[in-house]
Amino acid sequence: MTAGSTLLLLDTVGDAPGAVLTHGGRILASTEFPLRSASAVLLPKLRCMLSISCVTVRDLNGIGVVSGPGSFTGVRTGLAMAKGLCEVTGIPLASISRLQMLAEAAELDAGFAVLDAGRGSLYVREQRRTEPAREWLATLEEFERTAAGAPIVVAEKRCAELLARLAPVIRELRPIDLLHPVERCVAAGGTNVVLADANYVLLESEIYTRPRHSPTAKAKQD
Repeated sequence: MTAGSTLLLLDTVGDAPGAVLTHGGRILASTEFPLRSASAVLLPKLRCMLSISCVTVRDLNGIGVVSGPGSFTGVRTGLAMAKGLCEVTGIPLASISRLQMLAEAAELDAGFAVLDAGRGSLYVREQRRTEPAREWLATLEEFERTAAGAPIVVAEKRCAELLARLAPVIRELRPIDLLHPVERCVAAGGTNVVLADANYVLLESEIYTRPRHSPTAKAKQD
């Protein structure tokens, strides 16, 4: 990465979806997307943002995107746009986990970054000082047993309420929080565009094979 690198940062996953165009770490332009409706406005808003900044796609030195975990449509929307642009132009891609984004934005050296996965489940990233971080899906009860006494950071108020007994710190996320992890990823060579995929924490094969615990399913088993 050079001091004057121009980066496009996309977040269609979080509670404050949007895009930021930066040059040398300075914000040139930014835009917000309607919550859960980024697919309808993504392309025209990006065109407008680039136009008012007098920047073309081929002027970019990298494109960063939040790869999940989060809403299925939001993840796919941002990732498809970023991968498409990088595939056509050869621009480096930086695909960043939202859990990593949260941990770094909160300057979490050791502890847990947590996102609400719905239905009493949590997306969890354990940040470690001397070992690689790991991410997994946990129930609320499992996580409370695992993380008691450790530093915990969350991005949403609803998640903070779920974990109130563990006294988490709230660090709300914005697209600009992608900047530093994207800079490092691009400097290291970027993410393989062909292999980059949505981060659901679980593999898709695991998602589809997980048993559904419902009265109907139980009745069929009986």
